[in-house]
Amino acid sequence: MLGNSLYEGLLTNLKNSFTYEFWVKPDILHPINKQSRKKPVNPDGQNYINGPGHVKYYDEAAVHVSVGKNGITVYEHTDINIYAVLVYEEVIKKEAHIAVIYDDGRPYLYMNGAFVKSGERSPKRNVYPAGIFGEQPGLYFEGDIKEIRLWDHCRSEKQLQTDRNKQLKGNEEGLFGSWTARRDVESEVISKKKSNRQNRTNKKNQDIEVSIIIPSFNKFPLNLFTLYSLENQTFNPAKMEVIFIDDASTDQTEEKLKNYHPPYQFNYIRNEKNLGRAKVRNVGIRSARGSLLIFLDAEMVTEPDFVEKHYRYHQSKNKMILSGVMHSKKIYTCIFPEFSQDVRDKITDLTTTNQEINRRLRDFQLPSENPYPLVEKNDITSLSYKDLVFKSFSWFQKITKNFDADLNGFMFPWMALLTGNVSIRKEFIEQAGMFDEDFIQYGYEDWELGYRLYKMGAKYLVRNDVTTYHQEHPVGQDKWKEAIHNLRLFINKHPDVDVLILGLELARIADLITISKVLKEYKLLLKSYPERFQGFQEKFIRILETIVLLLQIDIRHVNILGAAGIGSEGRIELQEDLLSIKNLDSFTNLASIMEKLMNT
Repeated sequence: MLGNSLYEGLLTNLKNSFTYEFWVKPDILHPINKQSRKKPVNPDGQNYINGPGHVKYYDEAAVHVSVGKNGITVYEHTDINIYAVLVYEEVIKKEAHIAVIYDDGRPYLYMNGAFVKSGERSPKRNVYPAGIFGEQPGLYFEGDIKEIRLWDHCRSEKQLQTDRNKQLKGNEEGLFGSWTARRDVESEVISKKKSNRQNRTNKKNQDIEVSIIIPSFNKFPLNLFTLYSLENQTFNPAKMEVIFIDDASTDQTEEKLKNYHPPYQFNYIRNEKNLGRAKVRNVGIRSARGSLLIFLDAEMVTEPDFVEKHYRYHQSKNKMILSGVMHSKKIYTCIFPEFSQDVRDKITDLTTTNQEINRRLRDFQLPSENPYPLVEKNDITSLSYKDLVFKSFSWFQKITKNFDADLNGFMFPWMALLTGNVSIRKEFIEQAGMFDEDFIQYGYEDWELGYRLYKMGAKYLVRNDVTTYHQEHPVGQDKWKEAIHNLRLFINKHPDVDVLILGLELARIADLITISKVLKEYKLLLKSYPERFQGFQEKFIRILETIVLLLQIDIRHVNILGAAGIGSEGRIELQEDLLSIKNLDSFTNLASIMEKLMNT
């Protein structure tokens, strides 16, 4: 027997041309996906015989097969998505011999020795067969498997018809591997299946793959619209949970959501006192049962494929953090009493294309004490809420316009950890120590964690296809002093130039793109000339520390060098270093910013 050779996740010894043979009798129906190589599918609920295998590279795919009482589906699993590349609907009431043949990347399907259907050739360079799934074949297949064979070539129809009723010796030419059920193994598999069904019923925790963590403080009814949008996901609701942490809200949140019963698993947690942004998210992390965490703001409406795309991106990459906030759009779902007339006029213009929403708007009357909803649940489900989406500029756009999705060349990729819409493996965030609960007030608790993860090897990915819509609401009191306090805390924990230099942006001395260039050139200067510019390095760090101090005590940034304790002799030394740096021709941004600081 060659059975052991089938127990690998991905059989890379074979590629593009091979033959699977299965003798099976399925006990259940499986979902019928639409056959397409362009549109990925949600493969949850399938009745897999083998796989799925996971590939590492974008130009590869792994093959796995699902068989139900209503037909057969052949899937190709790429580095990100899964595609139903051959779908055949057929009633299967008794044991059937099924052959899936790949000929130079093109799939063909045979039943009981007869050809029934073919699919399009794979666009991938290499297509591999996936191995057996589980401890024994059929452990996760609802039905009976009599035999599995895998060949390293394309079997002909005549070979299939001749050999399908023959018992193999195990040394046939081209036979890569085979597995045949024995009675003791069949009994073991049946016993394990029954046990698995019971465990799935009694231990829902094991089914949860994605935990969505939503902290909320006085965001009703915006938070309800966010939850409605999560009801409309393409991802299997039985495999996702929403952990909703009500951080001592005083609005209608508790009254309306405490007994909320969506199709996904919903965990409502009520804090008796406000814990703040870091602690409340740690509550969510500790409560999460999924291996993948998605942090979502309470006022973010999601697209139907939001959860599925977050999940798919994480299947092929380790230590990845996927962020979508930088591509978020804005929307009005409510009229707040605090909205100005200009904002109400803008909402009126947006509703002209939707008669029903426009009618609701006309029914709104001032004075009003509470937010007035413009949308209802059916608007979220039908996606008609998008009529209220509008464009506006955000500082995020400076980053997304200048750098690719991997943020290559950007010196602050960890800024992508923005908890409005970001996902990360639970194990990874636990290894980093979760959110630092010393951050109590507004700001920087997410970037501080992002920076720690970055130093642990995190790779950040900023995508425009994990879309969310920020529901606009009145902005609270000025958070400037809280943000400056937390920046100081951030610097105390990480006294690195990568963090210190952020003061230049807050002091409006330079924008973020310029600061990224300055930091890149500064590090290159020290690497290229480790001994020559030690005095310059010391003064540069002292100037950055002074800028943050002036921000903290709210003093204008005038005579920064004097405030940094750099006297006339130090200025002369700095001027000489600056002249030398200019002559090197590779540090124009660094020289320019230093010149600007010297002239304040």
